[in-house]
Amino acid sequence: MSAPAHRALLDEGWQLLDDGTFVSHIGSVYTRAAEGCEELGILTLPTHRNLSGNVHGGILMSLFDRAMGRHARGLHPGERFATGTMTVDFLRQVRVGDFIRIRPIAVKDGRRAVFMRGEAHVGERIVGAASATFLAIH
Repeated sequence: MSAPAHRALLDEGWQLLDDGTFVSHIGSVYTRAAEGCEELGILTLPTHRNLSGNVHGGILMSLFDRAMGRHARGLHPGERFATGTMTVDFLRQVRVGDFIRIRPIAVKDGRRAVFMRGEAHVGERIVGAASATFLAIH
């Protein structure tokens, strides 16, 4: 990623998320506080493209899983959660160079399961939606 693009994201309140986990392998993932949640984002690169030349759906799926999972854990500090189910709808193509922003939303917060919804945005356009169930593990 170029230094000006990185600086622009920092100026908008984004911080680099570098925790050494799986998502660190897909590129520079950013995080920022938003209304009632923590959003994740990534500036897509040529290495994110699929055979059609657009961004691979696996990038969206990985970001949805991470953003919604982080939100579920945030609702239950100290608890561990695993993804039980996740459904992703790809609504619009994402082009290389687009910044994808994922917004997680808790739908129902139970003792043993958290039901989540997520939205993926490029600018003001919704490009994907997801729903997932995260299960408490012991």
